[in-house]
Formats: sequence, C-alpha cells, structure tokens
Amino acid sequence: YSNSITPHLVMTFGASWLGELNDQISLEKNINFPAAPGAPQLPAINFSGPSAPTTFGSPWIQSINRKLGWAIDNNYLWIKGKHTFNIGWELRRTYQDDNECQQCAGNFNFSNNETANPANLGTTGNAFASFLLGSVDSAARVGSPELRLRNRDFSPYIQDNIKLRPNLTINIGLRWDVMVPFTEVHNQIVFFNSKIPNPGAGGIPGAATQFGNCTGCAGFDRANIKWDHFSPRVGFSYAFNNKTVLQGGFAQNYLDGGAYEYGTAKVAVNYANLLTGSFHRNSTGSTTPGFGSWDSNVLPEPALTPFSPSLGIGQQINGFSANDGIAPYVLAWNIGVQRELPKKMFISVHYVGNRANRLPGQLNPPNQMSPQYLTLGSLLSMPVNSPQAVAAGIQSPYPGFVTDFGSSATVQQALRPYPQYSNIFNNFDDTGSSLYNAMQVQVERRFSDGLFFLVSYNLSRMMSNTNSGFSSFGVDSLNKNNQKAEWSIDNNDQPNMLIISGAYELPIGQGKRFLNNKGIVNNVFGGWQVSAILTYAQGTPLWNGNGGTVYAPGDPLDNGCAPCNRANVVSGVQQEFSYSNVYKGLPVLNAAAFSDPGLWTLGTAQRVLDIRGPWNLNENMSLHKFFQLGEHVKAELRMSYFNLLNRVVLGGPDLGLADPNFGRVINSQANTQRQGQAQFQLNF
Repeated sequence: YSNSITPHLVMTFGASWLGELNDQISLEKNINFPAAPGAPQLPAINFSGPSAPTTFGSPWIQSINRKLGWAIDNNYLWIKGKHTFNIGWELRRTYQDDNECQQCAGNFNFSNNETANPANLGTTGNAFASFLLGSVDSAARVGSPELRLRNRDFSPYIQDNIKLRPNLTINIGLRWDVMVPFTEVHNQIVFFNSKIPNPGAGGIPGAATQFGNCTGCAGFDRANIKWDHFSPRVGFSYAFNNKTVLQGGFAQNYLDGGAYEYGTAKVAVNYANLLTGSFHRNSTGSTTPGFGSWDSNVLPEPALTPFSPSLGIGQQINGFSANDGIAPYVLAWNIGVQRELPKKMFISVHYVGNRANRLPGQLNPPNQMSPQYLTLGSLLSMPVNSPQAVAAGIQSPYPGFVTDFGSSATVQQALRPYPQYSNIFNNFDDTGSSLYNAMQVQVERRFSDGLFFLVSYNLSRMMSNTNSGFSSFGVDSLNKNNQKAEWSIDNNDQPNMLIISGAYELPIGQGKRFLNNKGIVNNVFGGWQVSAILTYAQGTPLWNGNGGTVYAPGDPLDNGCAPCNRANVVSGVQQEFSYSNVYKGLPVLNAAAFSDPGLWTLGTAQRVLDIRGPWNLNENMSLHKFFQLGEHVKAELRMSYFNLLNRVVLGGPDLGLADPNFGRVINSQANTQRQGQAQFQLNF
C-alpha cells in the first residue's frame, strides 16, 4: 500500500506471510503392527550373519518440518529541501515446528545365532530362518520430541540522502536491530552448564540444564537480547564532470545469526536429543534371542526421557549460554570510479572490502584436552584402569567412569575438562571471521549495432578461520589454544577471475547491412545471434575438509575429526608440481615438502595452505535464430554448447600424507565434458 500524504511525503506499508511445509508422513491407514503397537507402518526388519537377506521395512515414521513467518514494513519518504529522508521500521516473526521421528516405528534385528549350532555360532544358522521363527535377536525403538521454535525482530531505521551540490550527494543512515533470541514453546532446549555439579558423575563440575525454571533448569527461557545492534552507513557520490563519477561508502550490517537464529544452528535436531525416549533389548550373543519371540513380546512406544542434570553422561551434549544472543555482522566498504568511454562503452574500477565477525565456527571445542598432556604419548589411548595408566598415577575422574564409557574410558577421555561427556558441541560458537579485499574492473558496451559485451575482472584475496555457514558442519580447530594456525587463506579463495559475456546479432537480413530484404532470404539468413559466457578463474586452495590442506594420521587432542592432524611443512622445498604430471602418472604434490608430526604431536601447518588446484576454464556459447512464420507466429531455434572446447579440469589430489597415492590425482575430473542441446520454440 502506498499513499502520497503531501507532495513531499509518501507513506508505504506492506505485509507478507510465507511458509514452507515439509510434512513427510510414512504411514498406511488401518495398519498396526502387533509387536510394535502405535507404529503406522512396518518397522525395520534387519538381518545379519552368513547369507543375510536385504533389510526391508523402515523405522522412519515422519519428518514434520514447518517453517512459517510474517513481516510488516512501513516506510515514510519525506523530501525537504536538499534532504530526502527514508524513515521506517520492520517487524518480523518466524516459527519452526520440527519432529524427525527417525526410529519411532522400531527396529527388529534377526541374526543367524538363534538357528545356529551352539558350538559354532559364527558360520552356522541363518537370519531368515530366525525371522520365520519370529525369534528377534535384538530390538530398539525411540520416541522423538517435537520442538516448536519462535523468534522475533523489530528494526527501525532512518536514512538521509543530502544533495549538497549539483555534483555532490552524500547519504547517511542508521538501523537498529532488536533481535529477540529464539524460544521453545515447551522449553525443550537442553544444554551444558559448566558451573553446576553433576550428580550422575560424582558431583564434578559440568551438568545438563534446560530452558525454564524447573529444578536444575537454567532460570531463563531464551538468551539475552543484545540492545547494541546498531548499523551505521555512510556513502557519497561526486561527479567530476558528466562522464566521470567517484563513489564510495561504508556500512555495518547485522546478519541472521547468533541465538536469534535457529535454522543453520540446527537447534531443532540437536538441542532436544537427550530427551529422546528409547527402549533397547540387546543381543545375548548366543542362541537365546535377546528380545524373544515377537509373537509374545511387545516393542513398546517409549515416552520421552524426563529432564535431569545427569542427562548425557557418556554422550555428546550441546553447548549454549545466555550470552549467545549477539549476532554476526559485516563491515563493508568500497570506493571506485565510473567513466563513460567512446563507442557507448562504460568502465568502472572499484576497491571493495569487507570484514565479517562472529561467524559460526568450531574454533573453541569446550571439552578439548589440554595440550600439556600430549607428553604422555600413546598412554593417552590406553584404558584408564590399565596397569600403565595406574603406574603413571592416572585415576578415574569419578566413580562409574569406566562403566559409562566402556572401551572409550581411556586416559585421554579421563583428562578432558569434563570427562563425563564424550564431546560438548557448541552450535553457537561465534568466533569465526573472514576478511575480503578485491579490485574489481568492469568494462561494458551497451547494446548498439547488434553488439553487447561485459568484461569483468576480479583480483582478490580472502582470509578466514571458518568454513561453513552451518555451525554443525564447521570443522573443529586442531588446537583451540593456537588460533593463529586457524587464520589462513579461505578454502574458496580465487585471486584471479575473468568473465567475458556478450551477444552479437549478425548483420544479415531485414534491416541489416547485408541481404536487407524480406521473404525467404530473410527467414533463412537473417535473425541469427551469437552469445557467449567465457569464464577463466584461478583454482581454489586444496583442502580436505578436516585436516587442512595436507593431513596426517591422528587427532592428537581428540576433537573428533581423525584423521585430521596437519602435516609439518618443510621449509625451502617446492610443494607443488605442474598438473601436467597427471598425464605422466606422477604426483602433483611433493611428499618431500611435508613431514608427519606423529600421532601425539600437533602439526604446525596452517589450516589452509596456498597450494591450488588447476584453473577453471570454461566456454559456453549459444546460437539463436529468430524468424517469422506468417503474420502471427514467431519461431526461435536455439543451439547451446556448454564447455564448448571440451576442457578437462582435473580434480584435487590425494591429500593424506600417509596414503600410498599421496599427491596423485586418481581418475578425478572436477567439471563435465562438452554438452550440447537444441531447442525449437513457436510463439503464437
């Protein structure tokens, strides 16, 4: 809605509602499997042992994910003298209801054990025979909670464009984002609190807590609002003459993140996991079925696990705090010149930069063992109650530690800051950052005489210490105590990129220079157009996604990414050979330029090294033909080729230093071969 209140004041108002409903319900009407009541489908039937059949059925009942939201915008455009004001506000509210019931129908596992010779369980018996008898070796079923997440935002703003002189305009503005962090309707957000004792782990610090005010709960139902999310901006435009303009600006922008945001942080599928109810009957490892006969036993539908501070012992727990409400933000700046050239051409040269802070990352794993214990070497992998550990004075951190962790009750686990948890994963680690600087040159020829083209060249550098907008997919740091090693070239950095695009109408046919006549001659030879997009970009740095560029065996601090230890770099030795080595069967990386630090020593290389894959070279071209069929029908023939020159862009080499094929590219192509297509279209 728009209304001119006065000749110099215009008010606009708008509202929108949008949503995405992803309801995948796997059920059959009037079906109720007797051995698993309440499951509207056949549970998963799994087989193991010699000659085991294929699994059938499915434990997945449903995936309900409803994302809804609405927004209201109101703006006032007010012109007063040299000033043009935009004053307004925005109000947003979003909703997400999520329930992924992945094992709710149950799993029945049939083994050869129940029909085997007791003297030889390994090679006798048949799982399908056990199935026909209804003898279930083991069974499991879970009950999944539904999370109902909400957040809201109110953002007023003001901006003024000031015409100081006919050739000079400046603009200044300020936006205030009041971002209210997410809540959950039933407070089913369970997370780690380092300050409270854990009653299930001998009272040592570190226990589970939950939104709300129950016994053991956090005493709050959302993170604190950050009231200082102010976003200033300023810019200018100065015309030297009617053909040359200088422009520049600076802006700070807060992003959809922190504890305001719950989608990319995957709150819905992470923060209620410990409340999931479960029922298990384990295998006996003998001819006696662990679950028994499914004709006489029922796999119950488990209720949700009630909250207690002892939840999650021996498992992973998620991190969170009331101070996680701060949002990531970007500082962006640019300055450049635009110039009109002869022949209807136009050139612009700009310097562009931006710095992003408080990005999602995994730079500070809360439960990382201190590097000082690496001097224990291989002792770290031994059981905490082994003679070697006892002789070294290592003790279990609390009674029941060995029972909770079983074979994972190692010395390393015992020496963690919070040994009662296998991992503490903080989806709201906001210590990531990036820095981008670029020179951008663009030459454009406006469409004239049948010709248009645009040439863009980008010379840039991007640095970062994080690699994903999804906190759950971020790569852990090798050592949170050495953040300097995490700051490196970004794995998506491409310093040189040239893109040429254009179109040319051949000067043939009616209204053109050659064969300027109507009829069949024009239909055959006129109306042809050639267009192309040519891309030439430098390769991105080689990166394996876990251990940096070149990785070695081991995960010294057990941050859960093995093999992800980083190799040591041997100074003064050439690291990369020509990619032409691929065609000779030789490696493209020099193994002599790197050394293995060992399983219990931290490698010294940065997260990403400046070793790059080959250039990405690609030419896409199209040929168009337009012609008239009678008075009311227009036809178009289009023929397109992708990767016209059939270039081969090789994939990355093996980056595992201990692998026999280290540095070699093995049957790997990163692009697709030449492809063509033709299309004929009639327009009435």
